[in-house]
Amino acid sequence: MSVKTTRRRVASLLAGVVALASGVSACSSGSSAGAANGETLTISVSGDPLNLDTANCVPLVFCSVAYDPLIHISPGTGELQPGLATSWEWVDKEHRTFRLTLRQGAKFGDGAPLNGEAAAASLNSYLQAPGPFASLSYPLKGAQAAGSDKVDVQFAEPVSTHYALYLLAGQSGVGYVVGPKGAADRKNLLADTDGIGPYKLDPTQTVKSVKYVYVPNRQYPNQDAIKYEKVVLKPVMNPQTRLNSIRSGEVDWALNIAPTDLSAVTQSGASIARGPLGSFASMALIKRANGPLADERVRQALAYATPRQDIATAIFGTDAVPTSSVVADGAEGRNAGGVNQYAYNPEKARQLLAEAGHANGLKIQVFDPSFFDPGSAVGQALKAAYAKVGVTLDLVPSDASPGVVAQQMGKYDAVIMTNGANGLSEAVFTMFRPMGLANPLGVPLDPQLTDLMRAAATTADPQDQEAKIRIATARLDELVYAVPIASIPTLQAISSKVANVREKFWTIEMNPFSPVASEAWRPAK
Repeated sequence: MSVKTTRRRVASLLAGVVALASGVSACSSGSSAGAANGETLTISVSGDPLNLDTANCVPLVFCSVAYDPLIHISPGTGELQPGLATSWEWVDKEHRTFRLTLRQGAKFGDGAPLNGEAAAASLNSYLQAPGPFASLSYPLKGAQAAGSDKVDVQFAEPVSTHYALYLLAGQSGVGYVVGPKGAADRKNLLADTDGIGPYKLDPTQTVKSVKYVYVPNRQYPNQDAIKYEKVVLKPVMNPQTRLNSIRSGEVDWALNIAPTDLSAVTQSGASIARGPLGSFASMALIKRANGPLADERVRQALAYATPRQDIATAIFGTDAVPTSSVVADGAEGRNAGGVNQYAYNPEKARQLLAEAGHANGLKIQVFDPSFFDPGSAVGQALKAAYAKVGVTLDLVPSDASPGVVAQQMGKYDAVIMTNGANGLSEAVFTMFRPMGLANPLGVPLDPQLTDLMRAAATTADPQDQEAKIRIATARLDELVYAVPIASIPTLQAISSKVANVREKFWTIEMNPFSPVASEAWRPAK
């Protein structure tokens, strides 16, 4: 998960702390505007979580309904704002220890108070949790209480202020603070919730894989943010079934609508919301330690040989944005100059291949999992395009599960992937660092890129820091660790029965359950 906030000074974010904190406490009247109306928000979700542990909340909505994060992301602007943490500062010049001051008076569902020890226990427990997200929290290293209302969050290496806040904003689950009981034994989270959020799971009404029912949390400090008497999440993996459910009025929100179904949604009277930071399609180049892909010229040749506009429009629809940069619009380190850096140029591709000693062509074995590339659509398009410059793609299709795909990626030269479009730090720390998702062979990072990221992370002035992050993005784009194709917005369908929904949202998923009452979804009058 990055967000459209890096262009703003951190000082301006801190200036909003007092105003937002005052607004939250002022709304904490103990009454619930939504709970009184008896309305239900029904959601058709594009997946079923393994369990309800915050380290396994895929899709995130299964946790965002019941957990407030340490840092709040404004859904309409992407600004990183106070959540359960009301202020923050770096303790050291190396940007390895980040001190958060916690909201006073907040309590978990069982009445346990939020304090430094509880927050530290939640973060440390998360790092030890089995699940798809825990390994993606790098460089988060651990946490310890720094007083009754403070917690020090520690990182293994310097990070930018933006990325530190982003990691703690719940977009990977780590920022969702679980209670002391859940942190002490995460088995308590497998089938129940233990957070500080507007709703909590009702196990008596919940049926695993069929429906998950949430009811208002009466311990929640901001009761005015609770707009519904009940929230029902229904896992529906089939996209056609999700489409039918929103068209018929059976549900109020259907996640992940296909681009080809937009007109059907709007014709039914529902609306579409777009999340520009949804995902990013690319071909990750795995075997970069030796062989042809170790040569930067070969990697750049593949980038020049990619007809992004044609592929994006044909496969992902007109909402997709073709780009040759690994950082999407609105994300940390966005480098506008990199968008067309590798504009389609087959002649340039052939020239670079010849310079690298491959004038007679070369063959690349590409893993093409259906999980990332249904029907091998991207793989086939790249195969046809690269054949024009003398590069043969040996596609290896696979219907394996995501876990098996991750285990098998290191066997191949490259892999067709879609991943989060969340900025420079996210790309490097989760995708390209040694043993990251797109670097299972542990190929070392380019030293110049590492130096540029460290220089950016340790820069005190936010505007100067963002400028330096853009320079690091330019270096990453130059290296072509992956061949970018397009950023693909998340498309969500929302019923006309729901009000206060934004047409564009700057989070991984839409979050109707904002701790700020004015941002939360509500029934339409």
